[in-house]
Amino acid sequence: MKYYIIYTLIFLICGASSVQGQEKVRKTDSVDYRFALGVQLGTDIGGAVPFPFKHIPETFNPYPKLNLSLGAKLSFPITSRWSLGTELTYKTITMNADARVENQRYQDKELVQYFSGSAEMHMDFTMLEIPVYTKYTLRNGKDRLLLGPYFAWVMKSSFVIDPEKGYIGTGGPDKVDSIMPDDMDDMDFDSSLDSWDLGILMGYERKLSTRFELGLRFSWGFKDIFKSNNQYFDYSMLHMRGTVVISYNLFDIKPPRFPKFSRK
Repeated sequence: MKYYIIYTLIFLICGASSVQGQEKVRKTDSVDYRFALGVQLGTDIGGAVPFPFKHIPETFNPYPKLNLSLGAKLSFPITSRWSLGTELTYKTITMNADARVENQRYQDKELVQYFSGSAEMHMDFTMLEIPVYTKYTLRNGKDRLLLGPYFAWVMKSSFVIDPEKGYIGTGGPDKVDSIMPDDMDDMDFDSSLDSWDLGILMGYERKLSTRFELGLRFSWGFKDIFKSNNQYFDYSMLHMRGTVVISYNLFDIKPPRFPKFSRK
């Protein structure tokens, strides 16, 4: 995981150095403001996804729930094309799914069980997300591309599997001890979920007017949703989500303009 962080920081440093060099060469490439503050409203579609993707069950029917997210953003222009941005967003990502699983490992105290059959999954993550990204404006001045890392503090989370039909075994994978009883308890992983996430954000932004902007983002987490000492699966569960957001620029801080004196 530390290598993802190092590579992302190197990318940002090199990108900032490059655009600052361009600013020195292109003296006419001026900016209209020092920084801008805005608010934004959006929604996310996604949840925790098995990775590598080959571990996604063949029968998997997701039902995402749309929740409103609320945040604020800052933009710092470097040149007329390049800028840096950061945000602070409060959001909740919720998804339910029907799936057929095989050898789902679950540990209750010292008893390890494996479940195979059909189940319902419920996941819910409430978090504060802080992305830091570089932004490139295309030639038309309205379309922008975003790329950078994000950090998220997961304030509240839930991940529960409700077994419906199948069989269970305690001797290991592919072992059958009994048919699943009708009153089998849910597999509750809440106590094993971690409280933070780190990943990469990619996005597109369209300037609708002087104040309004519409954005589309995709976020891919690098970190397993479980704590390092509570791994249930032979694969990782990573945060992946798409975001639609509309923002409103409250104000821009303009650079000082000094009066020009003519020589006589």
